[in-house]
Amino acid sequence: MAHLETVDLARIVTGDSQETQKLYNAATRPGAFFLNFKSRDEGILDALPRLYALSDRYFQRPLTEKSKDFREGQPASRDRGYKTGDCDETFEVHNSPIRCFWRGFANYLHKFSDDELFRGDARLPPILHDESELVQQFNKLCHSAAISILSSLSDFLGIEGEKRFEAHHRTTESSDTGLKLIYEPLLAKASEVVENKHTDSGTLTLLFYEQVGLHLYLAEQDRWDFAAVPTPGCALVTVADSLQRLSDLKFHSPLHRVTQPSDGAAKRYFLSYFLRPSHATQGTQDQVATE
Repeated sequence: MAHLETVDLARIVTGDSQETQKLYNAATRPGAFFLNFKSRDEGILDALPRLYALSDRYFQRPLTEKSKDFREGQPASRDRGYKTGDCDETFEVHNSPIRCFWRGFANYLHKFSDDELFRGDARLPPILHDESELVQQFNKLCHSAAISILSSLSDFLGIEGEKRFEAHHRTTESSDTGLKLIYEPLLAKASEVVENKHTDSGTLTLLFYEQVGLHLYLAEQDRWDFAAVPTPGCALVTVADSLQRLSDLKFHSPLHRVTQPSDGAAKRYFLSYFLRPSHATQGTQDQVATE
């Protein structure tokens, strides 16, 4: 197991200098840490089991039922609604296309876009509609935590004004930020897991899970270690590519993959919140990357 620090969200919000230093160090290397919500937002403890149950109800339906969520008439580059692909099945609500981040075996994703959820007009399938308030509240808790992390890192580096990290993530601007409910079952044979190593292209990823499966590449040790299962009320946070670029490479976006430590087929769910910069910022970053 990888040794990862646990950062306390409440102390980050209050500007505790020791906790801020711990956060900065973890974002620098290895680019991953556990975030403890409990002392700040205990509602996370109530929401998690309900969201795992919601995921199970949605994804265990027949494919014919999930296919009813497919949306006609959209460009090939856009992935709203239900779609199937080589690596996954998805239900997504957002304003522009995203790439598939979770490659591999029998991978099912459900993505809600932050900007649409905050406006309250997300088009949810009937099975999810009754829990829309839960989904929105959980989304807001994750968003608030992610922005607090960015604000703390901006303060630590003395960044001001429009250059602050959180200034690139205003909820009034469109982005691909969102929550994914993920069904990625364990396989009977671990050797059958398809290689899916990648870095995330957004800013921060908050991941909740109940079974070991996330494999982190520790560059300084040149080895792969599993991330432990977060304790109740905690999430695994990883730095993503946009924050690495926004920080002029001060922060590290770690290579990682979803796999399993041993044989044995079983259900497995992940709840993943992807904070992504506004489309305006993303466009600027893409332009710089090609120059």
